[in-house]
Amino acid sequence: MTRVISITSGVAGLGKTHIAINLSLELVRRGRLVGLFHVPGGASPVDQFIDIQPLVDRRQQDVAEQDTHHVITRGYLGADIVSCTIPLLEWATLTDEVLARCVQDMDVEEGYEDFIVDTSCMAPRELVASCLASALVVLVVTPDADSQAEAFALLRVLRLNGFTGGLRLLVNRAADARHAQAIHDSFNRETSQHLDLVIEAPWVIPEDDSIARAERYRQAFSAVFPDAEAAAGIVHIADALATLAAEGDPRSLSDWWADIIRNIRAPIQLPGEAWLDGAGEGGEDPGQTDAENTAPALSEELS
Repeated sequence: MTRVISITSGVAGLGKTHIAINLSLELVRRGRLVGLFHVPGGASPVDQFIDIQPLVDRRQQDVAEQDTHHVITRGYLGADIVSCTIPLLEWATLTDEVLARCVQDMDVEEGYEDFIVDTSCMAPRELVASCLASALVVLVVTPDADSQAEAFALLRVLRLNGFTGGLRLLVNRAADARHAQAIHDSFNRETSQHLDLVIEAPWVIPEDDSIARAERYRQAFSAVFPDAEAAAGIVHIADALATLAAEGDPRSLSDWWADIIRNIRAPIQLPGEAWLDGAGEGGEDPGQTDAENTAPALSEELS
Protein backbone atom coordinates (compact mmCIF):
# COMPACT_ATOMS: atom_id res chain seq x y z
CA MET A 1 0.00 0.00 0.00
CA THR A 2 1.10 3.53 -0.72
CA ARG A 3 0.99 6.79 1.24
CA VAL A 4 0.35 9.65 -1.19
CA ILE A 5 1.54 13.14 -0.20
CA SER A 6 0.73 16.17 -2.35
CA ILE A 7 3.10 19.15 -2.06
CA THR A 8 1.04 22.16 -3.09
CA SER A 9 0.34 25.87 -2.75
CA GLY A 10 -1.84 28.54 -4.28
CA VAL A 11 0.96 30.42 -6.01
CA ALA A 12 4.05 29.74 -8.11
CA GLY A 13 7.66 30.00 -7.03
CA LEU A 14 7.39 28.96 -3.37
CA GLY A 15 9.81 26.04 -3.54
CA LYS A 16 7.40 23.10 -3.91
CA THR A 17 9.66 21.25 -6.32
CA HIS A 18 12.73 21.62 -4.10
CA ILE A 19 10.73 20.39 -1.11
CA ALA A 20 9.30 17.42 -3.02
CA ILE A 21 12.74 16.35 -4.30
CA ASN A 22 14.54 16.65 -0.99
CA LEU A 23 11.76 15.03 1.04
CA SER A 24 11.77 12.11 -1.41
CA LEU A 25 15.51 11.68 -0.95
CA GLU A 26 15.29 11.81 2.84
CA LEU A 27 12.60 9.11 2.82
CA VAL A 28 14.81 6.98 0.53
CA ARG A 29 17.68 7.37 3.00
CA ARG A 30 15.39 5.86 5.62
CA GLY A 31 14.82 2.77 3.54
CA ARG A 32 11.49 3.76 2.00
CA LEU A 33 10.58 2.93 -1.61
CA VAL A 34 9.67 6.34 -3.01
CA GLY A 35 8.20 7.68 -6.22
CA LEU A 36 7.99 11.37 -7.09
CA PHE A 37 5.35 12.39 -9.64
CA HIS A 38 5.57 15.66 -11.55
CA VAL A 39 4.05 17.22 -14.64
CA PRO A 40 6.71 17.68 -17.33
CA GLY A 41 7.21 21.10 -18.88
CA GLY A 42 5.90 24.35 -17.47
CA ALA A 43 7.70 26.81 -15.25
CA SER A 44 9.38 24.54 -12.68
CA PRO A 45 9.61 20.86 -13.70
CA VAL A 46 11.69 18.55 -11.54
CA ASP A 47 14.31 18.04 -14.26
CA GLN A 48 15.03 21.78 -14.25
CA PHE A 49 16.44 21.49 -10.71
CA ILE A 50 18.19 18.12 -10.69
CA ASP A 51 20.10 15.97 -13.16
CA ILE A 52 17.83 12.93 -13.38
CA GLN A 53 18.83 9.79 -15.26
CA PRO A 54 17.00 7.10 -17.29
CA LEU A 55 16.23 3.86 -15.47
CA VAL A 56 16.65 0.33 -16.76
CA ASP A 57 13.05 -0.80 -17.22
CA ARG A 58 12.06 -3.16 -14.43
CA ARG A 59 9.66 -5.16 -16.53
CA GLN A 60 12.09 -5.58 -19.42
CA GLN A 61 9.53 -4.39 -21.96
CA ASP A 62 10.60 -4.27 -25.59
CA VAL A 63 10.84 -0.92 -27.33
CA ALA A 64 7.58 -1.29 -29.28
CA GLU A 65 5.67 -2.05 -26.09
CA GLN A 66 7.23 0.88 -24.22
CA ASP A 67 6.20 3.29 -26.97
CA THR A 68 2.53 2.75 -26.11
CA HIS A 69 2.80 3.36 -22.39
CA HIS A 70 3.21 7.13 -22.12
CA VAL A 71 4.82 6.93 -18.65
CA ILE A 72 8.36 8.24 -18.20
CA THR A 73 10.31 6.83 -15.25
CA ARG A 74 13.75 8.13 -14.36
CA GLY A 75 15.75 8.21 -11.18
CA TYR A 76 17.75 10.37 -8.81
CA LEU A 77 19.78 8.98 -5.89
CA GLY A 78 17.36 6.12 -5.25
CA ALA A 79 14.07 7.92 -5.84
CA ASP A 80 11.97 7.19 -8.93
CA ILE A 81 10.97 10.32 -10.84
CA VAL A 82 7.73 9.65 -12.69
CA SER A 83 5.83 11.71 -15.25
CA CYS A 84 3.37 11.06 -18.04
CA THR A 85 3.29 12.30 -21.62
CA ILE A 86 -0.52 12.50 -21.49
CA PRO A 87 -1.73 15.69 -19.73
CA LEU A 88 -3.69 14.90 -16.58
CA LEU A 89 -6.80 16.67 -17.86
CA GLU A 90 -6.88 14.14 -20.72
CA TRP A 91 -6.79 11.17 -18.33
CA ALA A 92 -10.51 11.67 -17.81
CA THR A 93 -11.14 10.77 -21.47
CA LEU A 94 -8.73 7.82 -21.84
CA THR A 95 -10.03 4.38 -22.69
CA ASP A 96 -10.00 1.89 -19.83
CA GLU A 97 -7.23 -0.08 -21.53
CA VAL A 98 -4.88 2.88 -21.96
CA LEU A 99 -5.67 4.14 -18.48
CA ALA A 100 -4.96 0.76 -16.89
CA ARG A 101 -1.60 0.58 -18.63
CA CYS A 102 -0.65 4.09 -17.52
CA VAL A 103 -1.54 3.32 -13.91
CA GLN A 104 0.33 0.02 -14.04
CA ASP A 105 3.46 1.69 -15.38
CA MET A 106 3.30 4.29 -12.61
CA ASP A 107 4.32 1.64 -10.09
CA VAL A 108 7.14 -0.83 -9.42
CA GLU A 109 6.82 -4.54 -8.70
CA GLU A 110 6.34 -4.21 -4.95
CA GLY A 111 4.68 -0.80 -5.02
CA TYR A 112 5.86 2.50 -3.61
CA GLU A 113 5.61 3.05 0.12
CA ASP A 114 5.54 6.82 -0.39
CA PHE A 115 4.40 8.63 -3.52
CA ILE A 116 5.19 12.35 -3.47
CA VAL A 117 3.19 14.54 -5.85
CA ASP A 118 4.71 17.87 -6.91
CA THR A 119 1.70 19.93 -8.02
CA SER A 120 3.91 22.53 -9.73
CA CYS A 121 2.84 22.98 -13.36
CA MET A 122 -0.61 21.49 -12.72
CA ALA A 123 -3.68 23.30 -13.96
CA PRO A 124 -6.10 24.32 -11.18
CA ARG A 125 -8.47 21.39 -11.80
CA GLU A 126 -5.60 18.88 -11.72
CA LEU A 127 -4.20 20.45 -8.56
CA VAL A 128 -7.54 20.29 -6.74
CA ALA A 129 -8.12 16.71 -7.93
CA SER A 130 -4.71 15.60 -6.66
CA CYS A 131 -5.17 17.18 -3.24
CA LEU A 132 -8.67 15.75 -2.78
CA ALA A 133 -7.37 12.25 -3.52
CA SER A 134 -4.24 12.41 -1.33
CA ALA A 135 -3.81 11.08 2.18
CA LEU A 136 -1.77 14.11 3.19
CA VAL A 137 -1.51 17.62 1.73
CA VAL A 138 1.51 19.76 2.56
CA LEU A 139 0.43 23.37 1.98
CA VAL A 140 3.47 25.57 1.29
CA VAL A 141 3.54 29.28 2.12
CA THR A 142 6.32 31.84 2.53
CA PRO A 143 6.54 35.10 4.49
CA ASP A 144 5.01 36.81 1.43
CA ALA A 145 1.40 37.75 2.27
CA ASP A 146 0.15 36.87 -1.22
CA SER A 147 1.29 33.27 -0.81
CA GLN A 148 -0.73 32.99 2.39
CA ALA A 149 -3.83 34.55 0.82
CA GLU A 150 -3.69 32.18 -2.15
CA ALA A 151 -3.09 29.19 0.13
CA PHE A 152 -6.22 30.14 2.04
CA ALA A 153 -8.17 30.41 -1.25
CA LEU A 154 -7.03 26.93 -2.26
CA LEU A 155 -7.84 25.48 1.14
CA ARG A 156 -11.29 27.05 0.98
CA VAL A 157 -12.00 25.27 -2.32
CA LEU A 158 -10.70 21.96 -0.97
CA ARG A 159 -13.01 22.24 2.04
CA LEU A 160 -15.99 23.06 -0.16
CA ASN A 161 -15.32 19.89 -2.13
CA GLY A 162 -15.13 17.54 0.82
CA PHE A 163 -11.40 17.33 1.53
CA THR A 164 -10.87 14.81 4.33
CA GLY A 165 -7.14 14.10 4.16
CA GLY A 166 -4.45 15.23 6.52
CA LEU A 167 -3.09 18.77 6.25
CA ARG A 168 0.16 20.36 7.34
CA LEU A 169 1.32 23.92 6.81
CA LEU A 170 4.93 24.30 5.67
CA VAL A 171 6.51 27.73 5.99
CA ASN A 172 9.35 27.95 3.48
CA ARG A 173 12.11 30.60 3.51
CA ALA A 174 11.33 31.60 7.09
CA ALA A 175 13.82 33.84 8.85
CA ASP A 176 13.63 31.60 11.92
CA ALA A 177 11.25 29.36 13.86
CA ARG A 178 9.66 32.32 15.67
CA HIS A 179 8.87 34.00 12.36
CA ALA A 180 7.34 30.78 11.01
CA GLN A 181 5.22 30.41 14.14
CA ALA A 182 3.89 33.96 13.73
CA ILE A 183 2.88 33.16 10.14
CA HIS A 184 1.19 29.98 11.32
CA ASP A 185 -0.68 31.79 14.09
CA SER A 186 -2.04 34.38 11.67
CA PHE A 187 -3.01 31.75 9.10
CA ASN A 188 -4.58 29.56 11.76
CA ARG A 189 -6.75 32.42 13.00
CA GLU A 190 -8.19 32.80 9.51
CA THR A 191 -8.81 29.08 8.96
CA SER A 192 -10.31 28.68 12.43
CA GLN A 193 -12.68 31.61 11.99
CA HIS A 194 -13.73 31.11 8.37
CA LEU A 195 -13.20 27.41 7.63
CA ASP A 196 -13.65 25.88 11.08
CA LEU A 197 -10.24 24.28 10.64
CA VAL A 198 -7.38 24.25 13.13
CA ILE A 199 -3.91 24.01 11.59
CA GLU A 200 -1.28 22.11 13.55
CA ALA A 201 2.14 23.58 14.35
CA PRO A 202 4.00 24.39 11.14
CA TRP A 203 6.82 22.59 9.44
CA VAL A 204 9.65 24.99 8.65
CA ILE A 205 12.34 25.28 5.97
CA PRO A 206 14.52 28.30 6.80
CA GLU A 207 15.94 30.73 4.28
CA ASP A 208 19.20 29.16 3.12
CA ASP A 209 21.54 30.16 0.29
CA SER A 210 22.66 26.53 -0.10
CA ILE A 211 19.44 25.91 -2.06
CA ALA A 212 20.45 28.29 -4.85
CA ARG A 213 24.04 27.02 -4.75
CA ALA A 214 22.86 23.42 -5.20
CA GLU A 215 20.52 24.45 -7.99
CA ARG A 216 23.47 25.82 -9.98
CA TYR A 217 24.82 22.26 -10.13
CA ARG A 218 21.35 20.71 -10.68
CA GLN A 219 21.54 18.77 -7.45
CA ALA A 220 19.28 18.47 -4.43
CA PHE A 221 20.46 20.75 -1.62
CA SER A 222 20.22 17.98 0.99
CA ALA A 223 22.51 15.80 -1.16
CA VAL A 224 25.34 18.31 -1.60
CA PHE A 225 24.87 20.33 1.59
CA PRO A 226 23.60 17.78 4.14
CA ASP A 227 24.53 20.00 7.10
CA ALA A 228 22.66 23.04 5.79
CA GLU A 229 19.77 24.49 7.78
CA ALA A 230 17.33 23.76 4.95
CA ALA A 231 18.43 20.11 4.95
CA ALA A 232 17.80 19.96 8.71
CA GLY A 233 14.28 21.23 8.03
CA ILE A 234 13.70 18.34 5.60
CA VAL A 235 14.96 15.86 8.21
CA HIS A 236 12.51 17.29 10.73
CA ILE A 237 9.63 16.83 8.28
CA ALA A 238 10.65 13.22 7.61
CA ASP A 239 10.86 12.62 11.37
CA ALA A 240 7.33 13.98 11.72
CA LEU A 241 6.07 11.75 8.92
CA ALA A 242 7.60 8.72 10.65
CA THR A 243 5.71 9.41 13.86
CA LEU A 244 2.56 10.82 12.26
CA ALA A 245 -0.43 8.55 12.49
CA ALA A 246 -1.52 7.49 9.00
CA GLU A 247 -3.53 10.33 7.51
CA GLY A 248 -6.36 8.46 5.80
CA ASP A 249 -5.99 4.88 4.68
CA PRO A 250 -2.92 3.99 2.60
CA ARG A 251 -4.13 2.60 -0.70
CA SER A 252 -2.83 1.30 -3.97
CA LEU A 253 -1.80 3.85 -6.55
CA SER A 254 -4.54 2.55 -8.85
CA ASP A 255 -7.10 3.58 -6.22
CA TRP A 256 -5.52 7.02 -5.98
CA TRP A 257 -5.52 7.50 -9.74
CA ALA A 258 -9.14 6.39 -9.90
CA ASP A 259 -9.99 9.12 -7.37
CA ILE A 260 -8.07 11.74 -9.37
CA ILE A 261 -9.91 10.81 -12.57
CA ARG A 262 -13.25 10.92 -10.78
CA ASN A 263 -12.36 14.35 -9.36
CA ILE A 264 -11.25 15.69 -12.74
CA ARG A 265 -14.52 14.55 -14.32
CA ALA A 266 -16.70 15.98 -11.55
CA PRO A 267 -17.82 19.61 -11.17
CA ILE A 268 -15.79 21.57 -8.63
CA GLN A 269 -17.72 23.69 -6.14
CA LEU A 270 -16.46 27.26 -5.85
CA PRO A 271 -17.20 29.94 -3.27
CA GLY A 272 -20.41 31.87 -3.84
CA GLU A 273 -22.41 28.78 -4.84
CA ALA A 274 -20.63 28.67 -8.20
CA TRP A 275 -19.47 25.51 -9.95
CA LEU A 276 -16.64 24.68 -12.31
CA ASP A 277 -18.11 22.15 -14.74
CA GLY A 278 -16.45 18.76 -15.07
CA ALA A 279 -13.74 18.19 -17.66
CA GLY A 280 -14.23 15.52 -20.26
CA GLU A 281 -18.00 16.06 -20.41
CA GLY A 282 -18.11 18.41 -23.41
CA GLY A 283 -16.97 21.99 -23.54
CA GLU A 284 -13.56 23.30 -22.65
CA ASP A 285 -12.20 23.35 -19.16
CA PRO A 286 -11.44 26.93 -18.10
CA GLY A 287 -8.41 25.94 -16.00
CA GLN A 288 -5.04 27.24 -17.16
CA THR A 289 -2.71 24.76 -18.80
CA ASP A 290 0.32 26.56 -17.40
CA ALA A 291 -0.72 26.46 -13.79
CA GLU A 292 2.57 27.36 -12.23
CA ASN A 293 0.86 30.74 -12.38
CA THR A 294 -1.97 29.38 -10.25
CA ALA A 295 -2.13 32.45 -8.01
CA PRO A 296 -4.31 34.44 -10.40
CA ALA A 297 -6.12 31.29 -11.45
CA LEU A 298 -7.09 30.38 -7.92
CA SER A 299 -7.90 33.91 -6.80
CA GLU A 300 -10.05 34.62 -9.86
CA GLU A 301 -11.59 31.20 -10.54
CA LEU A 302 -11.59 29.67 -7.09
CA SER A 303 -12.39 32.56 -4.78
